[in-house]
Amino acid sequence: MISLSMVMQFLGGLGLFLYGVNTTSQGLQKIAANKLKNILESLTRRTWAATLFGIVMTVALQSSAATTVIVVEFVNSGLMTLTQALGIALGSIIGTSIVIQLISFPILDIALLFIFIGFIFLLILRTQWTKLVGQALIGFGCIFVGMAYLSGAFAPMRNSPQVSEFLSQFGLNPILGIFISVLLTALIQSSAAYLAILISLSSQGLLTIEAIVPLVLGAHIGGTITTLISSLGAERIDAKRLAIANSIFRIVPVLILFAFLPYFEKLVEWSAEDLPRQVANTHLFSAILMVITFLPLNRILAQVLVKLIPQRKEKDLELRTKYITKEALEVPTVALSQAGQEIHWLGHNILDNMLQILPRALSTGDARWISELEKAEQRVDWHYAQLHNFLKELFGGNMTRQQIVENHNLQLIAKELESIADCLVTMARLAQKIHIGKIFVARKEWVLLEELYLVVADNYLALLRLFDSKEPAIAIRINEAHSGIIEAYNRLQGDIVCRIQEDDNDKDWKENLSAGQNAIIELGNLFYKIGEHIASIVKVMS
Repeated sequence: MISLSMVMQFLGGLGLFLYGVNTTSQGLQKIAANKLKNILESLTRRTWAATLFGIVMTVALQSSAATTVIVVEFVNSGLMTLTQALGIALGSIIGTSIVIQLISFPILDIALLFIFIGFIFLLILRTQWTKLVGQALIGFGCIFVGMAYLSGAFAPMRNSPQVSEFLSQFGLNPILGIFISVLLTALIQSSAAYLAILISLSSQGLLTIEAIVPLVLGAHIGGTITTLISSLGAERIDAKRLAIANSIFRIVPVLILFAFLPYFEKLVEWSAEDLPRQVANTHLFSAILMVITFLPLNRILAQVLVKLIPQRKEKDLELRTKYITKEALEVPTVALSQAGQEIHWLGHNILDNMLQILPRALSTGDARWISELEKAEQRVDWHYAQLHNFLKELFGGNMTRQQIVENHNLQLIAKELESIADCLVTMARLAQKIHIGKIFVARKEWVLLEELYLVVADNYLALLRLFDSKEPAIAIRINEAHSGIIEAYNRLQGDIVCRIQEDDNDKDWKENLSAGQNAIIELGNLFYKIGEHIASIVKVMS
């Protein structure tokens, strides 16, 4: 009979287990922080090295989902091929098995010691590094405390013939066992949590080896269902390819093992005497088979996936983010990298669709060019809103101090770019008024305005080079060139003021401005503001 105490113990144990996994993952992510990307770049030049790194990273992050997020980001940014990404995905399967191996050991006493040591690191030593280590140690200890409560929750069922009879059905009907396991793992959305439940059941003798094998094999497949479903709506085509590959990696070996199920059961039974270890070994042996089967075929599989799932042609008017993805919010290092790439793309988009079109709008006042600039500015506003919300949501997550500063800086840069776009569309509308109203502007004033445009545009191009290279020398040159913007602006304004004062020295020069001169000065002010926005971005990046 299931009692309220058993339910509370089960839920509490599962909650502690999941909290421990999440806390350990967050602590280790913070310790690795931005070094993670550098390590990844150096270790993924070959497929086997990528697989090895996938193992290490999954064990460190306690999450194959986090590993997948990082991998997709690197494929999209061109730092990794799809073949290498598939190698890391294979490694993450082994990495998950190693995590399962760890939680299958009855080391509650050692885990409690880890919690005590973590407490000392977190609350007594109190340096940034010891806090992170303490967080990881406390999380690791909570995993085993949760496991102890899970096992205790199933203890009263040990002598129940009804429970034993029910669970034995999965051994008698392996297809049912696999199906139920797939379903439960997909519902829990954590193969580690589901396997922790299986290990707890087996520790009380409630599972036989005949039931363990199909249930674990089903967990392999079930762990990919959520990722596969979420990838269907993903904008990143490589996210879909990787999700499909992940499912193929697991389904094909499970089908192979199903054909030799009695022999595989004997191998697992031979490998360990106690049932919890047999659960972990079933997962490990099947994971090894997955790697052996697909590692030599990774390149071929990547080519097949590219042909079957080609890059979709984007519609010009369809608004979508280019780099940022909600999945990346789980890993701040990747999320900040994506936000940086999105901002760099936004900067180039402003150049191509606004700054380079502006001279046509200024010289002709043609409604076609004004419309193009207004549409481009609306797209910039949309992307800025997406970036702002993305970084705001990330800010509420688990970040280091350095990552918090980087997040704030990226928000400032995005705002400055959005302000530049506002200035450009305002200038285009003002130019349209000049041409529609047939307002006279002296040729010399247009020439001076053109000179101001050239120095501002040149400095903006230098800013984009700084985005791409981050070389301090470029930042210095931009700051030096900023004085050129000020000089050109002063020449424009000074020329108009001097000519007015020559005509009438007794009146305030502002009162004698013609409509055309007012418009030119306003355009000059907007160019000057763009120069200031560029200088502000460089200051943030320096």
